[in-house]
Amino acid sequence: MDLPVFIDRDNPTPIYYQLKEQLALLIRNGELAVSAQLPSEPDLSEGLGISRGTVRQAIDALVDEGRLKRVHGVGTFVTEPPRTSLFITQRFTSFAEDMREMNVPFSTRLITQRRVQAEGRLVTKLQVAPGESVLHLERLGYADRQPFVISFTYIPEALCPDLFDKNLDNHLLYDVLERDYGLRLARAERTLEASVADDYESSLLKIPVGSPIHFMHSLAYLDDGRPVEYSRLRFRGDMSRIHFEVRR
Repeated sequence: MDLPVFIDRDNPTPIYYQLKEQLALLIRNGELAVSAQLPSEPDLSEGLGISRGTVRQAIDALVDEGRLKRVHGVGTFVTEPPRTSLFITQRFTSFAEDMREMNVPFSTRLITQRRVQAEGRLVTKLQVAPGESVLHLERLGYADRQPFVISFTYIPEALCPDLFDKNLDNHLLYDVLERDYGLRLARAERTLEASVADDYESSLLKIPVGSPIHFMHSLAYLDDGRPVEYSRLRFRGDMSRIHFEVRR
């Protein structure tokens, strides 16, 4: 099996975490179907040019999340996803805007920013051409000075060509997009899942490995229907509650 996985050795994000995230997205997008068998750890190690220990760490994390299962003596397989979804409509705001409205001190720290070429899931999510430049931001958000959320964000560079020249620490991304680029954000589709913190997440969020976290996928759209921002966010479970107001 030839998996569309790319390891960026210049990226400060640990290699095992890059592999874990890409495999998780292949599973979510259906490119790795339910019951599909992954290549063996030695094959993945050789094909990607990384150690078997690194491959095993990525797979262990996905097994802990319930996305993969090991069958002794046979291999590693994609599990059945949750069958039940709740569709809840709410006002469209960013997490940072919610914190601001509640007067909770909130700040962000940029971990890394880089340009990537769109392929696979980014082509589909952002509706861009293969190879088109996409801006990738990894940030750590703090609530009351405590590390609280890790966000991985992707935005087509054509929509905000000099975004990396701006100071994004402690500035709300949606404010920058709307104020500096005239982009009118209209709505977002979001999916929330329960998960557990792995080594990388625990080190950034200052929680033990295996601690509960909320895992959110968010795809924001402009008022003309174009996707503008795809994000994956991981919130500390011990500091957050999910509150919905729904009407019948």
